[in-house]
Amino acid sequence: MSEKRNLDPQFKPRVDAYIALANQHCNSAQVGEVRASLLFAAARFNAFTVASMAPNAQVLKAGTQHAVDFFTDEFRKMLEDNLRDQTENFAAYFTPTKGNA
Repeated sequence: MSEKRNLDPQFKPRVDAYIALANQHCNSAQVGEVRASLLFAAARFNAFTVASMAPNAQVLKAGTQHAVDFFTDEFRKMLEDNLRDQTENFAAYFTPTKGNA
């Protein structure tokens, strides 16, 4: 993450656990299917967290666009950071094989 945040000590282990689970699912499903499931799970969980903080449906509805904007912006930053990392470290992360050397 490009921003220096005070992340709790369990942040990276949780991230690694989710990635390990996604990788495990890739053994029995296509990567696109796993990606879609993980993205949907993140959206569903984040919607739950926003809804659980609202005292009623009207407040939830009024804050929906703000929540969508917040999570969209955060995802964009994280995706850009990770794509930058993948680009800068491509040779270290991916072993050349026939067809992609």
